[in-house]
Amino acid sequence: MALLVHDNGELQSLRYLVNSHNQTPKNLILKLYSSNTTPIESDVPSQLKYYEPYDSTGLVGYGTAPSTGYPSVINNRNDQDYSRQYGILLDGSRWNIRTITTPIKSTTGSGNINEYTITVASTTNIAVGHYVTGGSVGANATVAAIDGSTIILTVKNTANFSNQPLEFGVGTTTASYPEQVFTFSSAANNQYGYYLVRANNLPIAIHGVADAISVSTGSTISKAQVVGTVGLSSVVLFEDTYTPTSTGITSEFTLVTSSLVGITTAQRVIGTNIATAARVVGTSGTNVVILDKKHTGTVSGVTTFFVNVTENITLGMGVTHGTAIGEVNAIPSGTTVTGIDERNRVVYLSNPLANNIQSATGNTIYFNFSRVNATIHGLVPGDVVYVAAGTGNTTTTSSTYTVFETPTANTFTTTPAMTGIGSASIYNAILFAERFTNGPYNIQNNGDQIKVTLNISLD
Repeated sequence: MALLVHDNGELQSLRYLVNSHNQTPKNLILKLYSSNTTPIESDVPSQLKYYEPYDSTGLVGYGTAPSTGYPSVINNRNDQDYSRQYGILLDGSRWNIRTITTPIKSTTGSGNINEYTITVASTTNIAVGHYVTGGSVGANATVAAIDGSTIILTVKNTANFSNQPLEFGVGTTTASYPEQVFTFSSAANNQYGYYLVRANNLPIAIHGVADAISVSTGSTISKAQVVGTVGLSSVVLFEDTYTPTSTGITSEFTLVTSSLVGITTAQRVIGTNIATAARVVGTSGTNVVILDKKHTGTVSGVTTFFVNVTENITLGMGVTHGTAIGEVNAIPSGTTVTGIDERNRVVYLSNPLANNIQSATGNTIYFNFSRVNATIHGLVPGDVVYVAAGTGNTTTTSSTYTVFETPTANTFTTTPAMTGIGSASIYNAILFAERFTNGPYNIQNNGDQIKVTLNISLD
């Protein structure tokens, strides 16, 4: 049985999707497409679909800067740079998001105070999830179940009522954005529609260029002193801590420690008069640590800094067992990471363990993954892209990925972890797309414009 997403849930979901709070995730870029494409749910970006108006031919132009006046992104925030992308960067805070109710059924009904049930004259066209108004039905009531002429609601009735008019319907949650204008400086041929992607700073040298990137095996991550119990689909990693002595003054953020060895950003810290859930912001000099919360009193004595031993592990990574001689391998072939509990250092696996993991059987496990090689890729953790397996590459799974780590300016890893090796192509990951109703619009002259008003709905 699928969960019902109530209107309030749809409202918050849509706010998140379009980044109306201007926080995680990234803003969206509005782009035009020159391919003769009618969007369907299974679409993915490719050399033949959703390419942008780069030149007067209206054909694929990946790898070459537009000559049409199609705009380079203009940044609208100080902390983000997307200037190597093309299109219009949207400002998350300018979305107007609201829920509009639409009646579907009108009938009469009766109910009693403080009860969750009502009896109606007709249940035709009424469905679970419909909102209910009228009579003395409680505020924000929706249909939870239907049994004959009896309807169970999600909230209690506020008073007794008999044969009162009731309305049942649905709420459509809509996000709309002010009109945006693309002004061209020269011919760009036919424009068939527009789409929205999550912002990133991919350079034109690799964005959409066939086989411009490659996938290779990444460095294996090993974890020692791991514990696992046969039959369970999880393992527990070793707790790694650093325990210098520290001093600190009430209501300040800094600690003076006996050693900075092992202390890094975002580590959890505990100790006498250190605020609950405090974490490391950074270090200074040879012995100063800055926390994100003020001390609740004078700090003195041992402080414990917890290493996040799961921070370099992500979903989809392959897992293998460093088995002791003569022991059964505890981790079945093909096992991958399915979940991570940072606080308790638990890594969940796709298969149950076939043996205990401990000193006697071998307590080291290995995490395996692939990395993407892309020259000056410009991506940062959290960016979303689509990676398509390239010519002859039958091992990489073409999919939408989120950037997990960027070890160098020319490499990155993903979550879920990528597998396989070989050539690949990289594209913006499409969130929404629409074909022009009266299009295509043919761009032929300097000053020609296309105006787009955005509306996104969840119902």
